[in-house]
Amino acid sequence: MTSRTWTCLCGTFEGKVTDAPALAVWCHCEQCRQQTGAAMQLGIFPNFEVVKGEDSLIKYESTKGVFRNSCGKCGAFCFKVLGDGSKVAPLGALSGDPVKPTMHIFVADKGNQDIMFADLPQHDGFP
Repeated sequence: MTSRTWTCLCGTFEGKVTDAPALAVWCHCEQCRQQTGAAMQLGIFPNFEVVKGEDSLIKYESTKGVFRNSCGKCGAFCFKVLGDGSKVAPLGALSGDPVKPTMHIFVADKGNQDIMFADLPQHDGFP
């Protein structure tokens, strides 16, 4: 069982995921690009835990039922919760060996950005 942790920039928030993600993607949706300035590496993890800082999070409902959680102190993106309750962690922030995305999602929203790793499957929404 592999566990990985991550924190926000100031360390107020800490999260932990265990085992492999159910889905690991490059997300090209407009909201991820607005938040980060680029496509975002995200993973849906069934075994997800907020270790500390839950009470310091700013929860923003970016789409009906989808909440993006950021640190109320430093503003860093911490995770998001999908409408079905699935929790999504930023893959690039996880400790340990990298978790590599296996596909691209929301490529129809990518605008003029190039797609890195174009050999991966591409979807206009969730597969």
